[in-house]
Amino acid sequence: MKSNPNNNLADLIVAYLEQLGVEYVFGIPGGHIMPLYEALDRSEKRGGPRAIFSRHENGAAYMADGYARESGKLGVCCVTTGPGITNIVSGIASAYFDYTPLLLISGQTSLIEFGAGSFQESSPDVLDTTAILKPCTRYSSIITHPNQFARKITAALHHAFYAPGGPVHLSIPIDIHRTPAPVDLNTHFRYPQAELVDYVAFERLWTEISAVLKRGKKIIILVGHCAAPARNAIQRFAELTNTNLITTHRGKSWVDHYHPLVRGVFGYAGHATARQALLDPEVELILATGTGLGQWSTSNWDPILLNDRLIHIHPDSAAFSRSPMARLQVLGMIQPIFEELNRRINSLAPELSLTQFTDAPPQITRRGAPAQIKVQNPDEYLSSIAPLHPQRLMYELMQRLPPEARITIDNSNWLPWSIHHLFTADHTSYRASVEFGAMGRGIGAAIGIAMANRGIPVVSLTGDGCFAMSGQEIAVAVAERLPVIFIIINDCSFGMVRHRHRQISPNPLPLHLPYVDFALIAQAVGAEGFTIHQPSDLDQIDFAALCNKSGPTLLNVLIDPDVMPAMGMF
Repeated sequence: MKSNPNNNLADLIVAYLEQLGVEYVFGIPGGHIMPLYEALDRSEKRGGPRAIFSRHENGAAYMADGYARESGKLGVCCVTTGPGITNIVSGIASAYFDYTPLLLISGQTSLIEFGAGSFQESSPDVLDTTAILKPCTRYSSIITHPNQFARKITAALHHAFYAPGGPVHLSIPIDIHRTPAPVDLNTHFRYPQAELVDYVAFERLWTEISAVLKRGKKIIILVGHCAAPARNAIQRFAELTNTNLITTHRGKSWVDHYHPLVRGVFGYAGHATARQALLDPEVELILATGTGLGQWSTSNWDPILLNDRLIHIHPDSAAFSRSPMARLQVLGMIQPIFEELNRRINSLAPELSLTQFTDAPPQITRRGAPAQIKVQNPDEYLSSIAPLHPQRLMYELMQRLPPEARITIDNSNWLPWSIHHLFTADHTSYRASVEFGAMGRGIGAAIGIAMANRGIPVVSLTGDGCFAMSGQEIAVAVAERLPVIFIIINDCSFGMVRHRHRQISPNPLPLHLPYVDFALIAQAVGAEGFTIHQPSDLDQIDFAALCNKSGPTLLNVLIDPDVMPAMGMF
């Protein structure tokens, strides 16, 4: 094996990331990962990938996740051994549930010192961090010789990008990082273009769909998180067949809720119109597309969804364990499935006698609740009561934020309010991560999105509990001069948990938190900060200016803590 005396393995890793178009590596330095940071420093000086220091390891994972989703590239984070790994587990698990392609590189004790009780040792002989991460990654391995790098990085990236996709992990001992890099390693990797489909199941799917259409009966589509690449093809299918669309809480990002065929969210914090659409006796097929059919997506496993009308379409066969009652399960990439369905429907349109969707009027108001979706207490959008009712805050954001603004929803009291009441002019700008439900994720993700698409305003909707946990990441937005607006709904409690506990317990716990002036915290780290006490205070905020400024802003919004969100499925 030939080696390059001027570069070590860490330099080769960074050069490889540069080939993939990766711009940033998010993480926190530590002794056992320093060779990689040294390589990143050399890389930055020549215009290559550079290191971004988060304030907590979980923040690094959330930033890498947001970066990957916005850019379409690989998200990369790195941490030291021992507590660096254990601190980042929640962030990696969140990416696992969302199928986000993310590479975690962790440091490791020197190979020759395995089992000797070295500082922060987490080798397979002591605390096996590769094993710790196996349940929440698609691939987790340790590199014990530089010749393994090409094979293992290729294997890792294959698992990161090919269905079902998700986070992967490589642990690299510090002495292996410093080993001279081989010069004859073939480490080329191309982002996958595969269109894997079980075409035997697809032909059965077409038989079912064409039979229903020929009888003049209806189909309904439940759009889930993994349907993102197919969103345009799914909408076209709906228009060709005059099919209603409903979504899961995560699938809300992939459907234009102002489209007249859309009936809203089914499940947790969902809309009555979505449930009514499923109850239509003319509906003979339910195409559950890209959803794992978990508790929230199925409204507590509601039999109006989970029955023999169901056809489950998903790129991950593991999801089919939740649909044994389905008439058919179709494994495959969703985009080619719907593109082929559309081609066949177009070619057989006269034979199928379809009543196709008639285009809506060109002028549609995209600054409030869609006319065809029923929301609870719509009059509250205009409430002038102080402290603010959250519905009024949703309304103000719909009026004031520019259409291109990306909006991350944290796993806080914002979640039910935004699922039910917040509609964005560009539906793809709504970014929620709900399945694992990690608090604080939306804060780091907002920074990652802003790093991937500089100049685009990003809004992080988070709660006081989430910000107390992960709000230190605002300092990264200050350092990078990112136009991120952090909007905290401050009810001095763990609001989402509190409201649910109020529903189920005769003697609910208050779950109160002491009041914190988060605007002052923002100012302390160099951001702008404002406190909102009543609706009229929002008139003093120039949202257009905040979206275009160089640096972050925090709005500490005091809300009425007793207004119950639309947690309808319960």
